[in-house]
Amino acid sequence: MEITSNIHKIDRIRGANSYLVLGDDGAAVIDTGLPRNGERIAEYSKEVGVGPAGLRYVILTHSDPDHSGSVSKLKGLTGAKIAIHELDAPRLSGDKKRKEVRGTAGVLFGIVSPFMRVEPVKADILLKDGDRILGLRVVHTPGHTEGSVCLYKEDEAIFVGDALRTDSGGRVHLPSASMTADMGRAKESARKISELRCTMLLPGHGPPITQDAFKALGEFAKGL
Repeated sequence: MEITSNIHKIDRIRGANSYLVLGDDGAAVIDTGLPRNGERIAEYSKEVGVGPAGLRYVILTHSDPDHSGSVSKLKGLTGAKIAIHELDAPRLSGDKKRKEVRGTAGVLFGIVSPFMRVEPVKADILLKDGDRILGLRVVHTPGHTEGSVCLYKEDEAIFVGDALRTDSGGRVHLPSASMTADMGRAKESARKISELRCTMLLPGHGPPITQDAFKALGEFAKGL
């Protein structure tokens, strides 16, 4: 689905939302959803004119399997470099255990996790706060995970991963407490995001807000 001429939300992705961003010197995929989405992402990229050589990066907002599940497959199909914040890279590579999921969600996650095995993969690029990649500024927004990041295109769009989520009414919400490592830090990160001027807010879960996102963020921030 084309959001703008340079930003697409890739259709029919299982798990978290996956976005394709077109830049002057190549393209990037932001998040890949669960396992078995790699071929679909590569296929969609070709449909909009981005061949394997043109897909330079796969940028992960964090290491959770519903965002990183197809990253290894997509790297194999395209040769794209994998970028993730340095604090989440060890969980992506398998050098650290993935975060604990609490409550009912944790029970359900334990049941389904054997059926959605994520292949460990080593990142090519370790991101830090303030880095730039394909015209996007990395904003470190810890809380949901230690190394959660947003990708910010000044005054235009912000890709927030699971730092925030949206509902069908265009309202902004904090991430689920049971799925979040540190809610205190998640709220601090939410306040930080709410100060970034943007027209569009592109979450990992929920529909994109494509107009007046800064206003929606302002309304949300009043309740923090």
